[in-house]
Amino acid sequence: MLDWLQRHHQLIALLISTCTLIVWVFYAHLLLANFKRQRRPNLIINRGAGKGLGSLCLISNMSAEPMFLNQLIVRLETSRGDLFGDATDIRQSHDDDLPQDTALYQATHQGPLRTGDFAHVGTFQSLLRRVAEQHGIRLAGHQPIGDWQFHTLEIRVIAFYGSDRQPLGVLRRFRLTSPENPDCELIPESPLTRQLCSRHERRLVRRWTEDVCA
Repeated sequence: MLDWLQRHHQLIALLISTCTLIVWVFYAHLLLANFKRQRRPNLIINRGAGKGLGSLCLISNMSAEPMFLNQLIVRLETSRGDLFGDATDIRQSHDDDLPQDTALYQATHQGPLRTGDFAHVGTFQSLLRRVAEQHGIRLAGHQPIGDWQFHTLEIRVIAFYGSDRQPLGVLRRFRLTSPENPDCELIPESPLTRQLCSRHERRLVRRWTEDVCA
């Protein structure tokens, strides 16, 4: 046995080195994957304090670093096509200057969101109403007057993460159930908020502003 080991010690050493390298590569891959997962931006859009249009729209930052909320866009799918509205600013009119002692959160939803923190951007009812008003649609409660029908409400957020120079986006769609019912509920079409972080998806996010301006 010893003679065999002496004759093949170079081959054995090579096998041991190869196995050690494989183990180190495996652990390095795990560390890299864990690092990327921790660095991955993660904004969550959810309902709060209810399940209907009167519930709060919550945006939570579950990323490892703060995020800057740059723009809030609402997409309303209707029987006559899609309607887009910008709900970033709380104030409808910009004719008058804000008082100097006005807090940022009283004027706009734009701003930094710390890690583990959340913000509410109003009720879903107010967001729906904002889009309807921007397109000249009169409402009776949450129902449009005329031959309009509302089907889904989609919340989009454009944000910047850490030192990234390109914006990323998140969105979540809610289906409106029984629109004729005063207690209309919001049903999420997916249990998760869609994160648009890849290079191709970020190009789509940059076009969201064009949808609002169209």
